[in-house]
Amino acid sequence: MYKISKDPDGIVLLCHDCSHVDRIDLFDEGGGNRRTQAARAMQNHSRDKHGSGSVLHPIPRNDALMAQRD
Repeated sequence: MYKISKDPDGIVLLCHDCSHVDRIDLFDEGGGNRRTQAARAMQNHSRDKHGSGSVLHPIPRNDALMAQRD
């Protein structure tokens, strides 16, 4: 999906399938961890432009099961 590299200007995430680049230092710390934001942006790019993305899927929340535990 992407690789992480370092250049003189900082850390960059490089798409494996095209020339798209996300630079970690361009993300605002106010939005959380910049590396996490860049990784999320790269995953979105990969999914939107190349039809691939994270292989992880969230586990559906079962509210009925949670209510039984209380």
